Amino acid sequence: MTTLTLTFNGPASQARQALGGLLQRYRSAYFVERSSNEYAVTADEVTAAELATQPLWSALPAQGQAQR
Repeated sequence: MTTLTLTFNGPASQARQALGGLLQRYRSAYFVERSSNEYAVTADEVTAAELATQPLWSALPAQGQAQR
């Protein structure tokens, strides 16, 4: 499993709607809200790689997790 931080880079008013789209598409991923536009996500490596390339989102490895 991989943990990353996803940050929504669009208008704050659209963050929840964008998150809803990710929740529907990536049902196996576990999302934890950190702020209104930032989420910690735990997923398998393939799903995490797909999430990292989503439009309007930026992704960073979670703190404490080494990059491979």
